[in-house]
Amino acid sequence: MPRSATARLEDLKDYPLPAPQLVWKAAGTVSASNLTWTRRAFNFERVLAETFVLSVPFWWTPLLPAVIAVTSAVAVLRLRDAFIYPGEGTPAEATADSLVGASAIVASQLLLWFVAPSLMMEPALLARGTVIGMLSVSLLRAYFHLKTPEYDPDRQRAAGWFKSTWRIMAMWLVACITLIFSSIEAVPGGLVRNFLLGFCPVMSFFLALKLQSDTLQGLFRRHEPITIFTDPVEVELSAKKNALWQRSDIVLSQCFEVVFFVVLAFPLVSAVWRWLDGSAADVDWPQVATNFAALVTLAYLWTQIKKLNAEALRQIDEALAERREEALST
Repeated sequence: MPRSATARLEDLKDYPLPAPQLVWKAAGTVSASNLTWTRRAFNFERVLAETFVLSVPFWWTPLLPAVIAVTSAVAVLRLRDAFIYPGEGTPAEATADSLVGASAIVASQLLLWFVAPSLMMEPALLARGTVIGMLSVSLLRAYFHLKTPEYDPDRQRAAGWFKSTWRIMAMWLVACITLIFSSIEAVPGGLVRNFLLGFCPVMSFFLALKLQSDTLQGLFRRHEPITIFTDPVEVELSAKKNALWQRSDIVLSQCFEVVFFVVLAFPLVSAVWRWLDGSAADVDWPQVATNFAALVTLAYLWTQIKKLNAEALRQIDEALAERREEALST
């Protein structure tokens, strides 16, 4: 329930009302609070932006199923705005946004399965659109909420930032893997090529993550032993900091990051090459166009994810500094 409705429902317990009347008043309180806070949190420009971003992965799909899926997610997100108003723009909030929106899309398709099965979307198209679309919308909403004056980044705990940032990175990587296999189907090729296109991006991403560090010691990082003179909390926070994506001074790490996006774009580039060569009869051009739009979106989202990592690093650094100051003062 929205925060205002919780306090009002607590007050209802102090009135000696019959059960039916209590249920009626409770339902009225919740619905009125939802409408009030949904109206207060409503922003027309943001609704248009969310609708456009969410609809991009559903291009070249049947119109009516796509409209039903997008409308369901956008409508449920309006109700969610009432629950989180004014919104803090945290990674945890963005993760919940994506899960709520994805649940609304899946629920709409389950309802169609009972009512009008012919209007259901193909599972592959539904999965691709849901993953890429909701990831994009959740990061867009996080960016919007970050701009609200009520946002205070110092309130967030370092461990919460770490978990939430990694959840978003995992969701983004799942969207990239979905795009890889979708591109392989859109631009058919040999088994060796398909294996390399599926294997190389994942390996290059994790190699770049392994090599990232503020210093060259990131290449030779080891687990340090814990003794009676070691602060285990500080060790844990340092380990979390080292596990985040950082600005690296190792050129090889940056090369692997470039390789990751080059491999993602390779099937789309090869489709254009086949068209110029006159051998593109088996290329699914609507799918190629959709995947190109998704690739551009994911590339932009990666820049925002790295900013989220930088913010998580700042939070952990502040927590480490405060803990060290407390240790020195005692």
